[in-house]
Amino acid sequence: MAHAHRIFLLFLIAVVLASCGGSTVAPANNVSLLTSTVDGLAHSVMQEQNIPGMTVAIAKGGVVLYAQGYGVSDLMTQQAMKPGVISEIGSITKQFTAALIMKLQEQGQLRVDDLIASYLPEYSFPPAITIRMMLTHTSGLADFTNFPQLGDWVGHGVGEATVLTAVSEAPLEFQPGSRYSYSNSNYFALGTIVEKLTGQTYATVLQQQILQPLGLTKTYYSLPPANQSATGYTNNGLGFVPAIVWDRSAAFAAGALSANVYDLVVWDNALIHGKVVSPASFKAMTTSNGFQIPGGGSYGFGLALWTFNNRPIIWHSGQIGGFTAETAVFLESGFSIVVLTNDQDANPDELVLKIMNGVCKSPQLSGNC
Repeated sequence: MAHAHRIFLLFLIAVVLASCGGSTVAPANNVSLLTSTVDGLAHSVMQEQNIPGMTVAIAKGGVVLYAQGYGVSDLMTQQAMKPGVISEIGSITKQFTAALIMKLQEQGQLRVDDLIASYLPEYSFPPAITIRMMLTHTSGLADFTNFPQLGDWVGHGVGEATVLTAVSEAPLEFQPGSRYSYSNSNYFALGTIVEKLTGQTYATVLQQQILQPLGLTKTYYSLPPANQSATGYTNNGLGFVPAIVWDRSAAFAAGALSANVYDLVVWDNALIHGKVVSPASFKAMTTSNGFQIPGGGSYGFGLALWTFNNRPIIWHSGQIGGFTAETAVFLESGFSIVVLTNDQDANPDELVLKIMNGVCKSPQLSGNC
């Protein structure tokens, strides 16, 4: 998560499609060609980037068309990567946090144009910043993942008040509302607002309002069971070594979640079909903040906005110790892609874009899109 936005810069879009154990599997148009096409692209990217392990899923309307694991989930045991293995998803967490904020608005507990100082008065946040600005990364707040004390927070844990005090006292990067600049601090603070308004922990609210209703049994705020999860790696120049596992308190509402591709497929489908927030709320989430993000497109609430072949897409990337992730969904057709890796230096954007080109521009396969 610390450098999740780096992935935004690498390619125009990345796709991570996720689904959960409750999703169904059905034949795709020309399923054998689809399988061979995606399989070939995945193998080539795995080899080119030297990725230890990766899971890939493609779905339409919540129906899994293709799901596969590649490489290994653990280099020491050489355990094969299976599609149901759980990986950390980093900043894809922001979609869930944004949805919780919209649900609070629907319940009348806040308005997105409220000033954050009215919800977090104990900190010295500049008075001009609104919840909307935090949702769209236009607040100007400095990104706490660039602070020198991050290493200590990641390794030993940190209280929310410590992070928010540091963020609120740091100089603004720009006048609130005047620019776009991706900052994990925005979503960290939003998580605290969720807690203050509900009187519950972020993890509890997430479980009660999203994970349990949608049946997302393989999505975790706490670290998932080790026997169901991949080990995350980084390359130290001499080879792969296990990456530092972030304390959940340091990632919090900006990047603490883990999931498998099946749960992410279910999540994506539920979100675009009004099963998470109202149609009006989802429209707000997919409305541009008015600024272009690096690489093209724009940003809504926890969702990057882009077009492929003139078709609207929502997507997001994630990067946290040992893992990278991408999800992307075609809004009109519900076609989605999910890529999760256990390599914090991998670039899943490359595979997502290749899949979109290989499937959606193919005369034989474009019907899937």
